[in-house]
Amino acid sequence: MQEYESKLKQLERIIDRHQERLFRLACLHTGSRTAAEDIVQDVMLRLFRSESNLSHITDLESYLIKAIINRCRDYHRQGSKATLPLDQVGKIAVPTEDPPPEQEYERIYRLLERLPEEQAEVIRLKTSESMTFAQIAELTESSEATVKSRFRYGIQKLRTLIAGASH
Repeated sequence: MQEYESKLKQLERIIDRHQERLFRLACLHTGSRTAAEDIVQDVMLRLFRSESNLSHITDLESYLIKAIINRCRDYHRQGSKATLPLDQVGKIAVPTEDPPPEQEYERIYRLLERLPEEQAEVIRLKTSESMTFAQIAELTESSEATVKSRFRYGIQKLRTLIAGASH
């Protein structure tokens, strides 16, 4: 019982420290607040239910980010998609005032969805998680040069998409 309570307290600290960032990352991957909440909750429950002690995880932040990314991939494999057809993404007007965060996440998600997944992933991790190119390379098991080029080409494509939407 004491081990259970200790693990529960440890999980509470993890949630307090990481939940907001993980939610943002899941939102950017799914474009859905509800799906993002479910994914973060699922990752936390799996972490809690794991048989092993949480101290075996050497880099908790990277572990959680990778778990969220993998769970988001599962979400997409299960056929969950954005509700707006892709051919209409370019027609999304750039707002003149600050939109609600959920609306902005959805807009960003739709733009990133138009990029190759490898480029979108690097952009999400660099901008949302403030990870370095070296950290992203390690997480994605790619070279740092590859990660940098994916970021550069992805940003160029996003600029083109945004410019097209504002005309």
